[in-house]
Amino acid sequence: MEKMAVESGEILEPQGTGLNRKQLAWGIFLLAVAVIFGLGAGWLWACLEQLSSSGKVFFFILPGWPLVFCGLLVSGLSAVAGSLCLVPRMFGGIRRKSIRVFVRILGHLLVTAASLIWLCFWLLSGLYSIVSIQHKVTAETGESVLVEEPGFDPASFAVYAPASAFVYERIDGISGMAESRHFVADHCTLQKQDADLILTCGVDVTKFPNPSN
Repeated sequence: MEKMAVESGEILEPQGTGLNRKQLAWGIFLLAVAVIFGLGAGWLWACLEQLSSSGKVFFFILPGWPLVFCGLLVSGLSAVAGSLCLVPRMFGGIRRKSIRVFVRILGHLLVTAASLIWLCFWLLSGLYSIVSIQHKVTAETGESVLVEEPGFDPASFAVYAPASAFVYERIDGISGMAESRHFVADHCTLQKQDADLILTCGVDVTKFPNPSN
């Protein structure tokens, strides 16, 4: 009878509720990736806010805001995948139903709150990416500038010169308004003329002193 009771008790216990090593490793790895990309995107966000207030922009293959957008996207997806590896099995390992239900509700509330915060930052960075578009233009002589379309006024634009490896500083003295009333930044050419640079974007021509002189 004692043996049967033990066997019955074993049958009633939930099976396969623990975490195996592979799930644990993947869960920890994915959550670590989420934290790294999230912190990186947050750090870049803070840098962009500081640079934009001083008339500078960050550009590394892509403009700064799309990098923030991609970083937050990878962080969010990794966090979801890591949570799916760890959380359900951890909840299933709690044998007392009342505690299991309480922990599950609490976990869902925390995940929902974190998801809303992440979604807010992700959408904001995506909005910044769409509204402000930068294109790098390089002359045959090696000079380069960054042309920006703010996105609110189709006639407005800004030109930035390299200040360091990945930071461009706004060039003063340019009117910033296209004569054609519709500036197109992705069809620009740059030419050097004596001590000046000539930026041609469609029918709009902008002449300004060479910042490298």
